[in-house]
Amino acid sequence: MRNILLIFRRDYLGYVKAWGFWLSLAAVPLFMIIGAALAGFAAQSSPVRYFAVVEPGSIYADAIEAEFQRREQADAERTSEIAEQLDLPAMTEDEARAAAEGASVASRKFIPVPAPAESIDGLRPYLLGEKTVSGPLGDKPLFAAFVLAEDGSELEYWSDDVNVDQLRYLGQDAMLRLARRDALTEAGLDEDFLQNVDDAAFAVPARRIRTVEEQDAAGNEVTMADRAPMFVAGGLAYFLWLMVFSIIQYLLMGTIEERSNKIFDTLLTSVKLPELLAGKLLAVFAVTSTMMLSWGLFAFAGGTVVATQIPGVGNIIEPFAAALANPAIIVPGLISFILGYIMYGMIFMALGSLCDTIQEAQTLLSPMMILLMLPMFAIFIAFQDPGSPLVDIASWIPFFTPFLLILRMPHDPPLWEVFAQMGLMAAFALLILWLSTKVYRAGAVHGAGIGDMGGMLKRMVGLKGKAA
Repeated sequence: MRNILLIFRRDYLGYVKAWGFWLSLAAVPLFMIIGAALAGFAAQSSPVRYFAVVEPGSIYADAIEAEFQRREQADAERTSEIAEQLDLPAMTEDEARAAAEGASVASRKFIPVPAPAESIDGLRPYLLGEKTVSGPLGDKPLFAAFVLAEDGSELEYWSDDVNVDQLRYLGQDAMLRLARRDALTEAGLDEDFLQNVDDAAFAVPARRIRTVEEQDAAGNEVTMADRAPMFVAGGLAYFLWLMVFSIIQYLLMGTIEERSNKIFDTLLTSVKLPELLAGKLLAVFAVTSTMMLSWGLFAFAGGTVVATQIPGVGNIIEPFAAALANPAIIVPGLISFILGYIMYGMIFMALGSLCDTIQEAQTLLSPMMILLMLPMFAIFIAFQDPGSPLVDIASWIPFFTPFLLILRMPHDPPLWEVFAQMGLMAAFALLILWLSTKVYRAGAVHGAGIGDMGGMLKRMVGLKGKAA
């Protein structure tokens, strides 16, 4: 045990003392902060643009303005619903109206102005930025213009910028609503007829069937507490995948360096090969755990700040914390996590021991990436439909079992399947451990390379042909 700890300490300190480790450790939260700041800045700094509607009257201009107001009202209603779910203090009617007006002013990025000309030829210099039009924010070029076609069959959208389509899509929705209103009016129906029909439709609330005792205690509504276990299981499965993905560079680069510098010969004079492997695998696990723990603490600190600033957020976090503390999820999850890490870690370490240069290691990266992407596809399918027969079958494939067993736990799979799949993982991990030790010994000690893998595998399974 002492030798394992010595190898662990040597490798772990070697990794964490490197400046690249701390750079990669700080990169993720730093990029998240920068990305969030840039996204917020981009949303706030998006320029306000002028547009005009050219028509004999104001029918289409009024329809477009009504569509703006409808969307702003819908945003205000969604904000009120979120506030109600978070148990925030209810606003008075005047406060709600003022907030909606403030939000509309802040979010309105397209402002109508009087058309400076009545034809597209007259509008051309304004649309090309050669002339400006006056508006609430001063003089600006005309960004776009809606021009009614000569035959009255189309409302043409003209602009020099072909990439910003929000205004055109809003105009399409406005024309659709205007056509519906006119059709209802011609039919002698009120323009709110369709909305009243929609409001009269039956709601379809989600209910969860429970035992009588559970229903008396928790009710039958589907809440976040019902959905949280699946999100937690998905997070654990993805966390395992991310851990496995992160160890590739450490195991490959570290093993190549020690092989090329003949460090293995020195180490094996003091420790046994199994102790060397255990110490290295434990060190890489500790390195990646340090990174994940640091990022987790960053996320926890950020969540705590948000929870203190926004009342009611704690009510959202509570179901996830309860699901994470559920032994039926966390115990199989931890077992799957450890066995899956050992399986993949030993595979990568064994393959790295066969490489002398980074170029040789790069030839192994493609199959390794494919091997890692397959579990990610399985995780995605299982998250969408954990009861899929494909998931049931794939969960018996040892390379997928660590991830899929975690995702199946919130759906209470048969207990015999849980124990059988954990036993399968343990047996396969032992097999991988045995094979990887053989490959590692051949590569690190005897200098075998990638080209010798076929012969090594034949000797391991006793299929070596007779000498000619």
